[in-house]
Amino acid sequence: MQKIKKSKFLCLSIILFLLVGSFSFSSALAAEPRSGGTLSITDFSFSSARTLDPHLAQAAGSMRFIENMYNTLLKYKKAEYGSITGDLAKNYTITNDGKKYTFKLYQGVKFHDGSELTSADVKFSIERIIAKKVRAQQFSGVDKIETPDKYTVVITLKEPVAPFLTYLAYPMNAIVSQKITESNNNDLSSIDAGSGPFKLNLWERDQYLILDKFNDYFIQGKPYLDRVYLKVIDDETARTTALRNQELDLILQVSAKNIDRLAQYPDINVKSVAGTYWEYLGLNTRKGPLADKKVRQAIAWGINRATLNKMVKFDKATVLTSGPIPPGHWAADDLAVYPAQDLAKAKKLLADSDYSNGFETTLIVLSNPDQLNAAQVIKAQLAPLGIKVKIKSLESSVYFDKLGSGDFDMTVIGWVGFVDPDEYLYNIFHTDGIWNQQGYSNPEVDQLLEDGRRTSDQATRKEIYQKAQTIIAQDAPMVFLYVNPQASALQDYVKGFDINPTVTTISLVDTWLDQSAE
Repeated sequence: MQKIKKSKFLCLSIILFLLVGSFSFSSALAAEPRSGGTLSITDFSFSSARTLDPHLAQAAGSMRFIENMYNTLLKYKKAEYGSITGDLAKNYTITNDGKKYTFKLYQGVKFHDGSELTSADVKFSIERIIAKKVRAQQFSGVDKIETPDKYTVVITLKEPVAPFLTYLAYPMNAIVSQKITESNNNDLSSIDAGSGPFKLNLWERDQYLILDKFNDYFIQGKPYLDRVYLKVIDDETARTTALRNQELDLILQVSAKNIDRLAQYPDINVKSVAGTYWEYLGLNTRKGPLADKKVRQAIAWGINRATLNKMVKFDKATVLTSGPIPPGHWAADDLAVYPAQDLAKAKKLLADSDYSNGFETTLIVLSNPDQLNAAQVIKAQLAPLGIKVKIKSLESSVYFDKLGSGDFDMTVIGWVGFVDPDEYLYNIFHTDGIWNQQGYSNPEVDQLLEDGRRTSDQATRKEIYQKAQTIIAQDAPMVFLYVNPQASALQDYVKGFDINPTVTTISLVDTWLDQSAE
């Protein structure tokens, strides 16, 4: 082998050093967030958005974009989801009796019209949440709200409320501008009254939403993006094709069947985490056969959740066998009330009811592919029991009107929990719960859920919520199916995007585009 002279070796070493150093230097630069650019994004559920008012929004599709227009007093930490930190509040104190909360606000925070956010806006916002009723129960324990100065808010509760801080961090309990709200006759359905990192440019229902960077955002240097352009693309194949062709930068919700498929492409990143969004078969307990507890229990035993998970979720979901709080959460119910399908038990329960010969019923769903598929599987699984299911796919406004008025028999839909077990249970299972479409009422459950709010000791709360979930599962106002994974697919040049377990919370304040990687 020919020897390399020392001088030539030295030259080659220097060249290699410079090349490697140059690469490392450019890579380091690429890792630094860059400002500018438009993020093109799609989210199939945004087609169900009916309002941009944070205090009225209930559809997940609208909530996640509203979050980027507004701020809350507190927020969930990104790195430690479930932990609370300040958002508009730079600090806060709580009295020893757990009844008085004092918040100190950041000074100089501006709304999108340039006016300053003050304690008066915080007071106005909480009072508006209560008046609008959608999430009023979270603030039913409030005794009074005081504003001793422009940057101090004091909230006094009638009694301790264990999850109160998590309520204040919930993105839809946003702080709105009193001035903007009142000047628009209290109608924020298509009006921006926020102080968040992005401001509303244009919303064309069922087509697109455009959010622009708010240059006076109170966190210096944020956000990085100049614009967020949301396209409504209902067809999953069309969404995937658009992402592959770089017509899209990000698909917010990737279906279970597409997670592995998209992950095969080297230029696409698929981020997936165990979610808190659980789906269920809701049963209207007010009328007809479903008012009979034995019939509902028969349906619960007749459903094969494992098969549903395989056929609808491609085994990506986590099957629920008791309550809705997912495994791994400190308040999850360890008792499996319905460990597996048992047709013999189901038939015995029906035989002991007034509907031993079966009955006909209607199952309503949105045009969500997963929920439509689940409805078809459920229809087939209930047929051996003599239960004949007719499926109706409805437009979102008609669908939610029927749920709200109780004009339905069965439905497949989901609910998202955030951090505290109260958020999984109270609004949907308490007799007065705002989302209690099933018409479910059990005084013992009501008392347990109220006790869970009052009690601060986690061990005691765990016992309370486990007992409540067991009773609810036995009463079967709904059949718990599974907890979904939360998955998003993005181009490899999209940086700083963090996915969290909820399906309704997506913050884009730290997202940026690495143009050098395109």
